[in-house]
Amino acid sequence: MRSLSVRLTVFIAVAMAAVLLFLGTTVFALLENEVTQQALNTAQTTAEQTLQAIANRHDAGDPIAFNSASYLFGARPDETIVQVVIGGQVASASQTPYLPVPKTITQTVREMITYRGASASYYSLPFKYNRLPSAVEVAVTLSASQEALQLLRGLLIWAGLAGLLLVSFVGYLFARRALRPVGRLTQLAMQISERDLTERLEEPRGQDELSALAQAFNSMLDRLHVAFQRQSRFVADASHEMRTPLAVISGYAELLARWGSTQEDVRHEAVSAIGREAGRLQRLVHDLLFLARGAQGLQLSRSYFDLSELVSETVQEAEALRSGRAIVDATREVVPVYADFDLVKQLLWILLDNAIKFTPEGKEIRVQSSTHGNRAVLSVRDEGSGMSEEERRHAFERFYRADPARQSGAGVGLGLAIAKEIADAHRAQIEISSAPGEGTTVRFSLALARAEDAGAPPADEPEGTSLGEQTAAGAGQRTPPGPAGEDQAGGLQSGVER
Repeated sequence: MRSLSVRLTVFIAVAMAAVLLFLGTTVFALLENEVTQQALNTAQTTAEQTLQAIANRHDAGDPIAFNSASYLFGARPDETIVQVVIGGQVASASQTPYLPVPKTITQTVREMITYRGASASYYSLPFKYNRLPSAVEVAVTLSASQEALQLLRGLLIWAGLAGLLLVSFVGYLFARRALRPVGRLTQLAMQISERDLTERLEEPRGQDELSALAQAFNSMLDRLHVAFQRQSRFVADASHEMRTPLAVISGYAELLARWGSTQEDVRHEAVSAIGREAGRLQRLVHDLLFLARGAQGLQLSRSYFDLSELVSETVQEAEALRSGRAIVDATREVVPVYADFDLVKQLLWILLDNAIKFTPEGKEIRVQSSTHGNRAVLSVRDEGSGMSEEERRHAFERFYRADPARQSGAGVGLGLAIAKEIADAHRAQIEISSAPGEGTTVRFSLALARAEDAGAPPADEPEGTSLGEQTAAGAGQRTPPGPAGEDQAGGLQSGVER
């Protein structure tokens, strides 16, 4: 594969060759035409002056008796031929062989002819002599001019070739010098590996395209570095969260194999523990699959519904859990939205689950849907311990939990990450307002339904930052909660923490 510098040089050479060819051809054609026109004008002037000389000498005697050279003005024997034709016969001529006698001697003729094997300008001027049709013929040969034109053509060709070579050489050097930073970028880019994304490209001086390329490449490396770090942390966290239930299952399976056949209490304890940890592991895998598919974009099954009814329904289901917290529905208005009912309900369950976890018994959790301008706002407020600024900044990250010790528990810190995916799919906003000791309020804001959405049938409408497969478990179907609240929000109750 030819290098870019070679291709640029070839392009410059071809463009320069076209320009030189056009200029050379144009200059040569204009000059050749000018020489021809000048020769024709010379022939015409000479013929007119010769005829004037004949007219001036008419009374002095027979003009044929005069030597033709006496009325040849500016005539050079090697370039200009003058002859007088009277009655169809050559009466006088400055050179031989004679010029051809005009077929129509009574008309003026101006043209190019061939004389002695060379081009010549020809002019025939008619007149009357003793009532006989006569004419003065003049031809100006272009042999010397053609030799000069041929010399000029050769000079143009050789000068053009030399100029083309010089421009190509200079263009190649300039292209190599201009593209040298690109070579350094390529070399450094090849040295950067997945495990070492700390190298950065040296940005060329100036504000040209190469500097912009280096800046864009370094910016891309920064984003890749962050993405790889996040991916590595995600894999490590997922492995960490799976290790505990797998270890428990393995331990109880071994205990069951040893003592399960003889001791009923051991068998019962082992089966219960294995089922509990298997359920936890199943919910964790479900959440991970949701997030993995959500990275490709959620496919929404939109429908028109009243957000206040969804809140009322979910609050009643949450109260059935008997969590020891008062869950209050503070909605006082109709809030029409056009969204995915199941995903919005899943998001609300995530927020309620978090609020229940972090709110002491006897405290209140307040859920409200309302309208603000052209936006519908769903808020969940608890009276828990609140969150610090650092915790709020990382709340939507996967596997992030406020407890730095990361003690084993039901949640793994994926709930708010899933809520963020659902909000992004609806092109909505989700934000947290909190302070230590003041509780936490999470607000989900999306566009109100338009008038035409009220009669629109449910439709699968790809939305979000990108489009992908249907990812919400049971999307398009409204699944009632289980009796113990285990499967609300698609099995997220035990897998969500902030």
